[in-house]
Amino acid sequence: MSRLLIRTLGAAALFVLAAPAFAQSVNGCWATVDDEDGTVKSYVKIYDEGSTKVGDIVRLTVNGGRCVDCADRFDGRVLRNERIMSGFRADGDRYEGGSIVDPKSGRSYNAVMNLMEGNSDRLYLRGYLGIRALGRSQTWRRVPTSNCQ
Repeated sequence: MSRLLIRTLGAAALFVLAAPAFAQSVNGCWATVDDEDGTVKSYVKIYDEGSTKVGDIVRLTVNGGRCVDCADRFDGRVLRNERIMSGFRADGDRYEGGSIVDPKSGRSYNAVMNLMEGNSDRLYLRGYLGIRALGRSQTWRRVPTSNCQ
């Protein structure tokens, strides 16, 4: 009986230790979606840089890829491979401590992100200044990596 118990506990421990390996990664290509009309505005590639996650706008889908009526640093430029996300560190199933830049305003916000529960093709992001409750959320859609090339 004790052998069976030891084997069962051993198998359970291996499964628990391997569980993070089964988790879907946030790395990949994501479509940012307009809050009002649901159209795709840009494609962002999220990837590892050291021990953190970062994200670059690979391309805009509107205005010929140019950022129109944007903050000075971005205005009139074709945004390709422009860093807009940095510093996200894993904390369980979330990524905390990151920042995200809004090209329209040029402002940088504290941010957190995580895959939507039960749907690894949706990424929930929340940007905020100081207090999370006063921030703004977006949901991005995972798309084929060919969109980020």
